[in-house]
Amino acid sequence: MPLGRKDSFKFDLNGPNNLPPPFFRTDQLLGAFSKRNFDATDVVALSGAHTYGRAHCSSLANRTIESNPPIDPSFKNKLVATCPSSASPNTVDLDARTPTKFDNMYYINLLNQQGVFTSDQDLASHPKTKEIVNLFASNQNEFFDSFTDAFVKVSQIDVITSRQGSGEIRDRCFVANKKVSVENVVEEVVELVEAI
Repeated sequence: MPLGRKDSFKFDLNGPNNLPPPFFRTDQLLGAFSKRNFDATDVVALSGAHTYGRAHCSSLANRTIESNPPIDPSFKNKLVATCPSSASPNTVDLDARTPTKFDNMYYINLLNQQGVFTSDQDLASHPKTKEIVNLFASNQNEFFDSFTDAFVKVSQIDVITSRQGSGEIRDRCFVANKKVSVENVVEEVVELVEAI
């Protein structure tokens, strides 16, 4: 990942959600991502992040009711058993075979009509994306390389570049920096003095 990205001083949990909903079809996904200069390979590669993680039942309602895009009947029965209603508090692994491993099994699942989200499964049959799904299913290194390229693009979305703009470079990429205030400095000095 490129170093030195400035992030906002505050994180707004109620801010805009830039992720497309799980019921989107491929044309909608491609349209949404093309506005940010992502191509079909980027979209299919980024969708591969679903090889890891879980889905809430509320996001599966159309997969347990509809059969378009196609769904393996036994897989559908498992989804229905786990999520009898959209209000169920249960969750489903996005990758039923290797849920804790980042690999290309997600694409193999799609070829077996075992995509959890409509947005995922539709990629396997759409004319603009099905060959990419097949490529990633058969070649994990191609998936890894394409995912890396697409994820670097994601990291560059809405970067704060202006010197006048607010923001700071994080000390550790996975957490926001501690706010430096007089109170924090006093607390640290008191802890240091007490330790001596």
